[in-house]
Amino acid sequence: MERVGFVLTLGALAAVTATSIDICIPAQPEIARELGEDPTAGAALVSFFLLGYGPGQLFWGPLSDRYGRLPLLVIALGGFLVASLVCATTSSMEVLVWARFAQGLVGGGAPVIARAVARDQGGGPKTAALISTMTIVLGAAPLVAPSIGSGLLTLVHWRGIFWFLCLLALALLALVFLHLRDARRPAADSVLSLPLYLQGAIRIFREPDFLLGTAISSSIFLGYAAFLSVGAVVAELRYAVSPTAFGPIFAIAALAFILGSLIARQSVRWLRNETIILAGAGVGAFAGLWLLLWADAGLSLVAFWSLVSAFTLAMGMLLPVCVAKALEPAGLAAGAASSLLGVIQVLFGAAGSILAASSLFEDAYQALAVLMPSSAFAALAFSVIALATVKRSRPAPGSK
Repeated sequence: MERVGFVLTLGALAAVTATSIDICIPAQPEIARELGEDPTAGAALVSFFLLGYGPGQLFWGPLSDRYGRLPLLVIALGGFLVASLVCATTSSMEVLVWARFAQGLVGGGAPVIARAVARDQGGGPKTAALISTMTIVLGAAPLVAPSIGSGLLTLVHWRGIFWFLCLLALALLALVFLHLRDARRPAADSVLSLPLYLQGAIRIFREPDFLLGTAISSSIFLGYAAFLSVGAVVAELRYAVSPTAFGPIFAIAALAFILGSLIARQSVRWLRNETIILAGAGVGAFAGLWLLLWADAGLSLVAFWSLVSAFTLAMGMLLPVCVAKALEPAGLAAGAASSLLGVIQVLFGAAGSILAASSLFEDAYQALAVLMPSSAFAALAFSVIALATVKRSRPAPGSK
């Protein structure tokens, strides 16, 4: 039971940011309208969160390498609690989006440190399987969070969403003290300094596994973040799906993500990481291709959501294996590597969110029809490079 609690706690920590984003999706248009803005302005609740989350990860990993995982988790979750309180009580859209920025800045410590703890368990297939299990728990966030958000909109008010996040922070603090008391402490002679951090970052960026794992996961995340930003707007304006009905529909895509993570978890036992990655990227590219080809034909809600779900299934296959691949060369610097990986992923996500809500496209639907396929094609291209790199590095038969 202790091991189960350990794994579930890591998964819950990894899901903090996803929960924080997904629970707000059904309410974004309503929040913007109530605070005197256009409904599309609600996309800022995602983009500002990601803008805080991305750069904020730079220091959480290295600090946890130096001072230990547990103290930094407590600080990160405490800061997330305070930022959530501000979100729940403000009546200003400007204050709300900056509070969301703060949520991302401090809340980002939870998934960064959770990934580092997973890498601390030894690396290799063991870490890949653990991260896959964490990703399955992570998949519950988009499955449950939008439905919670929709339910809170029906029962109370959009502010109830942020009060729920306050309770989540308190619950996670309790789980951390129960199950992560023995998280790895830093070496007694470890010293945190900017030159050493930069040297470690340069070393990590020289590792092909880190570069390719990061490139693939970041590419696919760009398309997913675009969907998170304007998916509710597309559902409401194009398909007449109400905010309260969006949660259950979103859960279909979340179930596909969980299925992809389950496939990845089972596959790491007998397939090379690169083979799983190529298969996942192929599924994403297939969904993206049809979304691109049929965009002008006016897809029905069922057809559109089927392609979105295929895309999220591909992401569920890719994320755990790509993260394990990227962290494998890190060794004891897992915190720093997790930070760098997270920063790059989320900056790609922020770019996808901003582009989806920009004036580059005629509407939100066209934005998704371009950005999701583009991200999937990029992930496939990097996956082919990853597989080719492994084949080139494999020793010839009979060589020593």
